[in-house]
Amino acid sequence: QSGAVKFRGLVDATGQRYPQGWVPGRGFSVTQGGPTLAQWFGRAIDSRPQANNRTRSDYRRDFATHVPSWLGSMPIETITREDVGKWLTGLQATLAPKTVHNVHGMVSSVMKDAQTDGLLTRNPFAGRSKSVPVRHEEMVFLTPAEFATFLAFVSEHYRPLVRFLFATGLRWSEATALTAEHVDLGGMRLFVVTAWKRQPGGESLSLDPKSTKSRRTVTLTPRLADILASATYNKVAGDLVFVNKAGHRIQSGTFYNAVWDPARKRAEAAGFGKHPRVHDLRHSHAAVLLSGGQPVLSVSRRLGHASAAITSDLYGHLLPEVDVALMGLLDDAGL
Repeated sequence: QSGAVKFRGLVDATGQRYPQGWVPGRGFSVTQGGPTLAQWFGRAIDSRPQANNRTRSDYRRDFATHVPSWLGSMPIETITREDVGKWLTGLQATLAPKTVHNVHGMVSSVMKDAQTDGLLTRNPFAGRSKSVPVRHEEMVFLTPAEFATFLAFVSEHYRPLVRFLFATGLRWSEATALTAEHVDLGGMRLFVVTAWKRQPGGESLSLDPKSTKSRRTVTLTPRLADILASATYNKVAGDLVFVNKAGHRIQSGTFYNAVWDPARKRAEAAGFGKHPRVHDLRHSHAAVLLSGGQPVLSVSRRLGHASAAITSDLYGHLLPEVDVALMGLLDDAGL
């Protein structure tokens, strides 16, 4: 029965025609020489030395969840751009656009590996997700003055962490995984080399950050250095810099429910007009730097983005303010 269901799915996917490679009365032809998409995906993921066990597990889960059997069972050399288009259309019916792009990019990357290895002459997945519109998250930007107002509503124990997030632009997973050994107060800098990541089985471990570019050095202001000096006082190398009141790791869900959301509600009750999320502290950090005239490339490196293009795509609407500031500088120089 499972074979019949699979065959029906393949027929539906090919417009009520016999699937490619199917010989009536005999089933699929054994002359198909290349691996199926599912077979190649497993081989390609297992051969990526840069991927850790958690990443491989996530890839396999997403493939099993979002790639239907009719596509996964097709030999890679027989997959057409039409097949990919039908798959994406199906994904759009149930998934958010960003998720569609992520899943497509994952599969496309392994097909690119097949092309590099000479198993394919072209990658039918390449560029196919461009027609799927992505709605960027609604970002809330806080000016330094607005942040100072909001900070007053945050419970005192967590104010150093919240100020740190705004002043460095670090991701939550990076800031809460920061250890004393990675803070160089004498050099007025810190090193981002760890971040919390969910592992197979549900355990969170402090491992490498999101990408290679995420490993970076972040310079500190004197005020921020003072905050870190207090936060690292009497701590040894492997101790977390920011901890909860019990001295343990700060969990994001607990922080949101017990600290952040109550602070927002108190701020709104007092007339504060914005509704920021924790991640908006990172966006606000970028906005302060860009509106102050800092180059996109410098901001991108400080944030640990994989490329300056990501920074430009996220914050491109802020660049007119930068242009105004630059024109002012040119005017002051008599140019």
